[in-house]
Amino acid sequence: MKNFTIDRTIQAPRAHVWAVLADYPNIVDWNEGVVSSSAIGDATEGVGAQRQCELTGSVAMRETVTEWIAEEKMVVAIDQVEKMPVVEASMTFTLADGGESTPIRMSYDFQAKGGPFAGVIGAVLSRPMSKGFSAFIDDLERAAQARATA
Repeated sequence: MKNFTIDRTIQAPRAHVWAVLADYPNIVDWNEGVVSSSAIGDATEGVGAQRQCELTGSVAMRETVTEWIAEEKMVVAIDQVEKMPVVEASMTFTLADGGESTPIRMSYDFQAKGGPFAGVIGAVLSRPMSKGFSAFIDDLERAAQARATA
């Protein structure tokens, strides 16, 4: 498994950052890299909530929440992904209370396809994925700030 982690401080209160993440099926409303998103089944929050997303570049993903601690932590497993050389992956969001700001850690663990070449493929993927997830955090910050001013 490969891992990369982004540590940032979002300039919005933790409750607003969490509210954006917790609106799980509606990631398309704030993430510029998502073309469409929808809930799978009746659960839209908490452990077991699932969503289907289409990202730019026609990448389709099915994701399931595997851990949910309100305003503190969310773990999302990527159950299926099309058009990416990834076998399995998970994202962990950890939020701390910083008053009017929110320290956030986003950790991404993934196993690249490619058998004996998976290590090389994983190293090649890490850079563009890191850039994409940095943009994700930027989008999250804008959405949380919009909630804080609404």
